[in-house]
Amino acid sequence: MTTIEALPGVSPPGEVGWFGAHKQRVLYVLAACALVAAVGAATIGGFRLHHAAVVERQALRTQELAGAVARLQNFAPQLEDKGATHRLAADRRQALAAANRLFENVAAHDRAESDRLRIAYRDFVAASTGEFDQAMTTGRISAPQQGAADRTLGRFDELLSVEVNRLAATVKRANPDARLALITAAALAGLLVALLILQFELQRRAGRIDRDNAARAQELSRLREALVATVSHELRTPLTSIVGYLDLILDEPEIANLTAEQQGFLAVVQRNADRLQSLVGDLLLVAEADGGRLALDIQEVDLDQLAATCVESARPAADARRIELTLAQGIGRRIQGDPTRLEQMMDNLVSNAIKFTPEGGRVDVRTGFNHDHALFEVSDTGPGIAAPDQAHLFDRFFRTRSAIDGAVKGTGLGLAITKAIVDAHRGTITVESSLGKHSTFRVSLPAT
Repeated sequence: MTTIEALPGVSPPGEVGWFGAHKQRVLYVLAACALVAAVGAATIGGFRLHHAAVVERQALRTQELAGAVARLQNFAPQLEDKGATHRLAADRRQALAAANRLFENVAAHDRAESDRLRIAYRDFVAASTGEFDQAMTTGRISAPQQGAADRTLGRFDELLSVEVNRLAATVKRANPDARLALITAAALAGLLVALLILQFELQRRAGRIDRDNAARAQELSRLREALVATVSHELRTPLTSIVGYLDLILDEPEIANLTAEQQGFLAVVQRNADRLQSLVGDLLLVAEADGGRLALDIQEVDLDQLAATCVESARPAADARRIELTLAQGIGRRIQGDPTRLEQMMDNLVSNAIKFTPEGGRVDVRTGFNHDHALFEVSDTGPGIAAPDQAHLFDRFFRTRSAIDGAVKGTGLGLAITKAIVDAHRGTITVESSLGKHSTFRVSLPAT
């Protein structure tokens, strides 16, 4: 029993789990998720830091407003101590203007906070101004006026304390959240780097494994070609002797004193020996083509004449199945090629078309010229070729599903040989097919 040794670093096919078969794809998905999560965490951390900085600046503005309010409250007592002066009045106006600017600055950055402070601030400014004006006029502050000013100041101070505490609590929450988000982003970035390194390592190993597989495949291909060539040569020699002696016996049955039944048996042997000899020849030709050693006897070739000979040779098979076989010629000039190989190419295509066309169908053979290329085309009204099969038509030993299901005889080498011959002539072969309707094989050969 032949065993296949596993490549280094490659698990046997039965031992490869789902992750082993999809690990690179899984790593790609994980890396993408890590990248998205890292960007998201960094974005959240950045927004939280920005929010904390904004709140801290607003807390500073609120504290500056509290200081300005405290300075305003100190002007009335100074009047009682120093007396009314124009300088003191001017300073008080400047202090009030500064407090108003600070309040508007608070309002510009936090409208909700200014709405909560506005009434208390307005009441304080009114009471403080009344207290100061009374002191400027009478030189003293009455108890009711001083009490009103102190109450409004106390209420405003209380509201300022609430706002400052609120802002401090917001900063206290925002900073840890920002740090956590940024730490998470850094961890995810590290995970992303690790996944990328692992992915790179897997790709590097996969490249090495691919190279090992390619080398192994090349070696197996070489061994297969050598085996085919060796077996073909070893088969050809005895087959030649078998076919030769069969021909001698069947050509002169009287000498061998054969009965009619024995001649029938030998005819079956001869048909199968001829078939086996043809298969060996096909194998040798494929081996030569794979090795780039397909020899061509290049000379001037009349492609129209070759096509006519091919059609006449195939006509008995077409007539036997009531298939209409037509030929339309249009080259009118000679090309350079190997007539034997080109005739073999034509025979393969025409015989294939007849073989797969149902009784009563039609096979059209055409030759033509297009710019600097000679064309040979075979169309049939057969069952057509499925699109997935068209991609493998010219592979060795490939047979379409319809051929297998219909038990159509063949080895799957005819089209591979046809393509090898066309390639050796630096030409191209294409196929167009509509499933259930028709197929057309078109060969284009350089005319120069």
